[in-house]
Amino acid sequence: MLFSKLKLGTKIILALQSIGMLMGTSTHVMWAMENGFLSKNYNANLFSTLFWDSLTFLDPLAAALLFIKPKAGVYLTLLIISVDVIHNNLFYWEELYTQSLGLNEWVSTYWMILGQIIFAIFVVFTLKSNLKEINTQLKH
Repeated sequence: MLFSKLKLGTKIILALQSIGMLMGTSTHVMWAMENGFLSKNYNANLFSTLFWDSLTFLDPLAAALLFIKPKAGVYLTLLIISVDVIHNNLFYWEELYTQSLGLNEWVSTYWMILGQIIFAIFVVFTLKSNLKEINTQLKH
């Protein structure tokens, strides 16, 4: 199995990314359990509702792939978190950025969005080293 051949540092990064994706999974699973799929409680258009509900399945898939097929997992994680951050920031733009909130109040109110952004930065900044290590091990 490729994952077992990776350097410890890469394994730790992939495990942290998997945990991040599973945290996202838990959010979407809890929402679905409380509200159901395609819930009107989103107060969102069909595209956004479908997107958020799809993460209930895509997030754990990415988390698993980071161990089973790390290269595919790295790419899927990057795709999911990038699209999620862009979508959520556009969807909540007015709420997030047009209010007169101080930094502490903004962080305490929108900590989940901030967490997504920080996680996305982590995924982007570790992408090159992850792929280098994965590709090195694929050659052996």
